[in-house]
Amino acid sequence: IGVSVRDLDRDDLTRMELPQSVHGAVILRVEPLSAAFDANLERGQVILEVNRHPVGSATDFRRLAAGAHAGDVLTLYLYLPDAAEHALRTVRIDAP
Repeated sequence: IGVSVRDLDRDDLTRMELPQSVHGAVILRVEPLSAAFDANLERGQVILEVNRHPVGSATDFRRLAAGAHAGDVLTLYLYLPDAAEHALRTVRIDAP
C-alpha cells in the first residue's frame, strides 16, 4: 500500500507522549503517490487496527495488508500523536 512500518516501542511511547495503552506499528515512510499517500497517512502515526483486526506489531500489519487484493479497501484505525487523537483512514488497493 506504499507504507513502511516498524514496531512501536517504549522509547516511542515516551518520546511521542503516547498513552501506555497504545500498541501498534509506527509509520516510518509513506511512498509518494501511493495508496497510503492518497489516504493521508503520515510518518509517525501509529496503526492500531486494520479492518477491525488489532495490530500489535509491524509483522501483524504486514500480514493484514498482504491479504488485500486490488479493489479492496482497508480501514485503518490510527493514533495521531501530533493531535493526541484517534482517526480512521481508508486505503483503496489499486491494481499493480
